[in-house]
Amino acid sequence: MTVGIYIRVSTEEQAREGFSISAQREKLKAYCVSQDWTDYKFYVDEGKSAKDTNRPYLKLMLDHIQQGLIDVVLVYRLDRLTRSVKDLYKLLDLFDKNNCIFRSATEVYDTGSATGRLFITLVAAMAQWERENLGERVSMGQVEKARQGEFSAPAPFGFRKQGETLIKDEKQGPILLDIIEKVKKGWSIRQVAKFLDESEHMPIRGYKWHIGTILSILHNPALYGAFRWKDEIYEDSHEGYITKEEFEELQEILYSRQNFKKREVKSNFIFQTKLVCPQCGNRLGCERSVYFRKKDQKNVESHHYRCQACALNYKPAVGVSEKKIEKALLTYMKNVTFDLKPIVKEEKDDSLEIQNQIKKIERKREKFQKAWASDLMTDEEFAARMSETKNVYEELKKQLSEIQPNEDLTVDVKKAKKLVNEFKLNWSYLNHAEKREYVQSFIEKIEFEKKGLTPRILNVSFY
Repeated sequence: MTVGIYIRVSTEEQAREGFSISAQREKLKAYCVSQDWTDYKFYVDEGKSAKDTNRPYLKLMLDHIQQGLIDVVLVYRLDRLTRSVKDLYKLLDLFDKNNCIFRSATEVYDTGSATGRLFITLVAAMAQWERENLGERVSMGQVEKARQGEFSAPAPFGFRKQGETLIKDEKQGPILLDIIEKVKKGWSIRQVAKFLDESEHMPIRGYKWHIGTILSILHNPALYGAFRWKDEIYEDSHEGYITKEEFEELQEILYSRQNFKKREVKSNFIFQTKLVCPQCGNRLGCERSVYFRKKDQKNVESHHYRCQACALNYKPAVGVSEKKIEKALLTYMKNVTFDLKPIVKEEKDDSLEIQNQIKKIERKREKFQKAWASDLMTDEEFAARMSETKNVYEELKKQLSEIQPNEDLTVDVKKAKKLVNEFKLNWSYLNHAEKREYVQSFIEKIEFEKKGLTPRILNVSFY
């Protein structure tokens, strides 16, 4: 059994609680010893907040779970993993789909029962409330600083910071005024960007001037001595380069050049995010092209799928057309069979007694865990007590599994048969949008191989 140990600590928590990486690491090592888990790997995010799941080592761990490399996720406390109820549900669902168990070293959760899920949700809700409450206090402090004319963000182009106040930058100032002057004379933003790229002037970040970067500079009220915080404009906070009237004229010039209309972009790729690259395991991206069809003299749109990950890594990128994948899917669905034998229910006379014994041992282990988390029991005592009950617990679980058949497997097979039969009957009658809706609703991923020009589907996973 492979254990993924996830550790997270923010800078504030280390300073406030002494809740260090090493402290969590030692506690979690001791917990693994108590469970006889010898194969474990640490995933450590240092100085990261739990407000979302955008953390490098958490992402890596989730990738490893989906690849089947991790059987158990272990954390010191639930809020190390997430403080968001929404993210918690997503993570638990991902764990469940990949047969991965979730464990907390200092809390006892049974995510297999309705009561256990309610309890873990309540704990996550309290953690989310704590984070949001802290965020509100920080936001109030930032608003008050803005009212006092203090600039908390990094200095925009053309300025530098002196304490919490913006002052003109001697080197960037002339460049900024030149940009404004060129726009007023009729230069397009693209022409300005090209001019700056060919000059020795560098942007604040990166090495290339982008249209978005220049527009951001020109739309910034800092140009006339104000700054924006949230939805409010705080004026007369510093010395600007132009007057407010000149700034408004500049905005009118920029607005008048917007000769495009925003349109709603709606994807119509049937297999979007569903095709798995046979080389690297990433999902294939979508590509659209238009060609002229001679037989009816029409421009026809064609859909293709290509692995962007392989292309970025300078590897031969797998590509396939939507029509060929659709044909391959039809062939796969026509030939798919279910070889699983029906499960015969056995007698369950002894199951109630075994379940009662399991519950007693679980209660004992919970007491040991709580005592250890409260430092009422040493690591050695905890490991010994947990080891004593582990063998008995596993033996009872084994006996119970032999008595109780795996009913979920029967349900999954029935569901898969139903989906496949519906596919065979209805696919040819669906239009393009309905085909996309079917695939996006019922199919989780499609694995295929491509030898020559023709793809062959190896497996289809349903939700």
